[in-house]
Amino acid sequence: MSIDIDSVRFVKSRPQVTRDYYESHMWGTVVVYMAFEDDRFVGRQVDAYENGYLVRYDRLHWQDQFGSLADFRFGKLWIKHWGQPLVITEQEFEIKWSEAEQSPPFALRHPSPEMRPPWIDLFESGQWQGQA
Repeated sequence: MSIDIDSVRFVKSRPQVTRDYYESHMWGTVVVYMAFEDDRFVGRQVDAYENGYLVRYDRLHWQDQFGSLADFRFGKLWIKHWGQPLVITEQEFEIKWSEAEQSPPFALRHPSPEMRPPWIDLFESGQWQGQA
């Protein structure tokens, strides 16, 4: 499958069930807004919860008590997990990104681990064993 990453640069998921091990699990379903980088990994992400809360992640703040940056690389397995991408405009993504900074969880989020996302380091080192 040939990937034209520019055609799916900004996407959102259908509503997803939240994970029990994050503090956000009681906030209802989540729609995940994602911006892909040239390496086909998510570079920035906004999780929009059913209760109206927004939480955002990037490669510097990639994990906290509410969730984490998606570690899937866009390709066949990504589509199998998330389904066909719902392509959105860059403007729609940027609005969500800005709104997330004003959402109550933004001020409460714990610092992210100081290391970079480990899947990015593995990919860049050529040791990536994940999905194509």
